[in-house]
Amino acid sequence: MKRRMLLLTLALPVIVCQNVAAQTASRLIAETGWSNDGVSFLLNDSAHYNYSAGRGGDLTHPLKYDNSTTWSYDTGVYTNQWNYIQRYDVNHNDTSDIAQYWDAGMGVWVPYSNTLKFYNSSNKMTSKILQTWGGSSWVPVARNLYSYDLAGRLIVDQYQVYVMGTYVATSQTTYYYDGVTGNLINHTNQDFVSSTWVYSNAWDYTYTSSNQPLTVTKKMWNGSGWTPETLYTNTYNTSGDMTYRLLQIYQTIDSTWRDDSLHIYSGFVSHMPTSDVVQHNDTGVWHNVMQFSYTYNGFNQMTSSTGISWNIPSSVFEYALNDPRRVYFYETYTPSSTSVKPVLANGGSANVYPVPAQNVLNVDLKWDVAQAASITIFDAQGRVVRQWETPSSTAYASSVSISNLADGLYFISINGTEGKIVKQLVVAH
Repeated sequence: MKRRMLLLTLALPVIVCQNVAAQTASRLIAETGWSNDGVSFLLNDSAHYNYSAGRGGDLTHPLKYDNSTTWSYDTGVYTNQWNYIQRYDVNHNDTSDIAQYWDAGMGVWVPYSNTLKFYNSSNKMTSKILQTWGGSSWVPVARNLYSYDLAGRLIVDQYQVYVMGTYVATSQTTYYYDGVTGNLINHTNQDFVSSTWVYSNAWDYTYTSSNQPLTVTKKMWNGSGWTPETLYTNTYNTSGDMTYRLLQIYQTIDSTWRDDSLHIYSGFVSHMPTSDVVQHNDTGVWHNVMQFSYTYNGFNQMTSSTGISWNIPSSVFEYALNDPRRVYFYETYTPSSTSVKPVLANGGSANVYPVPAQNVLNVDLKWDVAQAASITIFDAQGRVVRQWETPSSTAYASSVSISNLADGLYFISINGTEGKIVKQLVVAH
């Protein structure tokens, strides 16, 4: 119980400080997940985020972290689960997402997947390549290709799988926009079957006169036309706060919509609800299911989400087994638009071998522009395990002993005066 109280208490000074320092930004640095055992909330899992170069993010904006680690928690013991590493270009675009899982038997992080992202001159993502770890190198699995209109809006997202050395299209999504407002009004999915594009699903969007989302209708292609499936309808008050979100299911038997579930929002703070009552419709009668309570900090970022179940016999909300809670922790920072040095700046390249390495690691470094560099080897936890300097030159080669390094995945960061290169290293004695 003391540990749980400590984690909650740590969030309070951060939230108080953020209200005072409103001229700065706030970024998510940690989160914890809890579940109720019928009496109290017990910690289940947690995650931590590390940033650099004035980047940030939160629940409603991309998390541009350098590293993120997740843990599970059980009876006083934290267990590693996943480790994520992101890399960026000079415009702070995320160019690489590496996922690693924890091998408890070996006691090391094991590579799982890598997603490479590429951008055009307008910083729009043009393609994304998914790779999996093949034991000694990354193996292509699939990719997405993105197309945009003259206004910079996404119009096509095509998914392709890697088969025998080439990418083969399997599905795609096409986006359509209103010519006046620019609002998204439809996106349609297609599958590539027998060399022909075949419709699968589609979503239609409508908006209020104030340009707020009003309805979202999902449709399914039946072979000759579209059949409705689900319909979400939003309702707003005079202040523009969403007060209701209704889900209806289409009944093909009589071509009518059946009420399914309803969210009732209230207690708004800067248009964000502090209460969300979830109801389910059973044979025409609405029944309470759960109530969520939300809290926010001075930057209007969610700091906690707590669910409490509806006790049917007692007709009250009270905590029950597995009711959820999530707590979010933030820190203030100063955002920066300053360019950061890219990977492979000035045509730099590095060859690190053998793979995997056993006792000796060879590093062959080449720059198009002569420069000095600092070479650092980090373990999967971000700790420095080896570091040395190179003289100013266009070429450098060295062999270093790694006999004292434990088996596992490492990263080699080569920081030149004009550029930066990051390579992976696997040690297996």
